[in-house]
Amino acid sequence: MNKMKEFAKSEINALKKDITVGEYVWWWVLRVLQTWVLIRLIKNDPENINVLLLALNLLATFTVPLARIILIPKKIIRKLSFRCQTWLDVMIFFGSFLAQGLEWNHEITSWDKILHFMAGAVILFVGNELVGMFLREGDRVSPLFRTFSATGFSFIAIAIWEVFEFFVDFYWVDSCNQAYNISPERDPFFFKIFGYGAQNENQWAVFDTNVDMLCAIAGSIPAMIAVFVWLYRKEKKQSLKTREKEKVEV
Repeated sequence: MNKMKEFAKSEINALKKDITVGEYVWWWVLRVLQTWVLIRLIKNDPENINVLLLALNLLATFTVPLARIILIPKKIIRKLSFRCQTWLDVMIFFGSFLAQGLEWNHEITSWDKILHFMAGAVILFVGNELVGMFLREGDRVSPLFRTFSATGFSFIAIAIWEVFEFFVDFYWVDSCNQAYNISPERDPFFFKIFGYGAQNENQWAVFDTNVDMLCAIAGSIPAMIAVFVWLYRKEKKQSLKTREKEKVEV
């Protein structure tokens, strides 16, 4: 019982350290919204594939807290920042609540491309948080090296996801991938890039995957710059505080 109390106390302290009150409120707002659209869809169309997707994304809003609880023996998991959940929730809101729950993916023809652009940025921010998991107390890493590490994680994650998405969409037509209903009217952006060269759906699937990957990489570039600037300024402030502290001690 004492160990459970100590664990709960340490988790609450870590939560307060990692995120703001606003972020925590946002977590629960999203969970309520996701539950609402899930219940609404179950009532209207219980056999819709989006019921499963919305349910899985609702579970995903608890990813970081559950990971820290279930994987207690692995000390490195306990260093997983709660802020990763905030970034994950951003994608769940835009990619699940808006896209599947409110059907923006049908209302806005290029919504899928927008999501991949956002994903490239969000994954890089998550990568920056994950780097911290492998640092010991007092370790210092140059902003440039940490930024490149986060960018590398982003690119790898993008590639893995797109390979997964391609095979799912290619062999499961009911997944309703953009590749299977592309037309100049629905996705003019796609045809501006590739023209009319992709005339059969097998080629469309390949081109669609490549465009998604390009969008994700494009999204990671401003995120990479933002992370580097933030880390660089943070290091400057830390160095200034250290120098001021040394002057006072002298």
